[in-house]
Amino acid sequence: MKKVVFAVLLVMLTAQAVFAAGGKVAFVDTQAVFDKTKMGKKYQGILKEYYDSRKKILDLDADEIQKLRDDYTKQSSVLKPEARKEKEEQISRKINDFDKKRSEFNNELSKKNEDLSAEFNQGMIVILKDMAKKEKISLIMNKTINILQKGEIPAVLYGDDDLDLTEKVIAEMDKSFDAESKK
Repeated sequence: MKKVVFAVLLVMLTAQAVFAAGGKVAFVDTQAVFDKTKMGKKYQGILKEYYDSRKKILDLDADEIQKLRDDYTKQSSVLKPEARKEKEEQISRKINDFDKKRSEFNNELSKKNEDLSAEFNQGMIVILKDMAKKEKISLIMNKTINILQKGEIPAVLYGDDDLDLTEKVIAEMDKSFDAESKK
């Protein structure tokens, strides 16, 4: 909680310093930019496709494990102790392999997400810097901040609508995306 309060105070002090220096302040809802831009939607599609392809593999493995369990349940009463133990070990190995594979896929998905987010953020920052120069903005804040993956808290508690650059950033990023797509 102390970190959250400190972060909010730091943002407020920075904004006050900018105002005192006569600078203009604006804010952007970066999540909305990601959700609404063509580039963001493309990256969301890539992540979904990446996830779906791995999920199919895991689903097949899960089905195989379930089939092994069902067969074991049906046969366990008639199996000899050695055969029963072998079946149990086989199921256990399959479950361990499944857990390992799921963990690897989660790590791959996280890495892919990080890579795409970094690429997206680089493109957005280029647009934001250009807007800041054109509109003589000294400080652009993110509408929300993410604190230790415990969720987002508002960094901008209140801001006039004319300080919100979100829709302008979306429009500029879509123009840039369209220009890149035509190359």
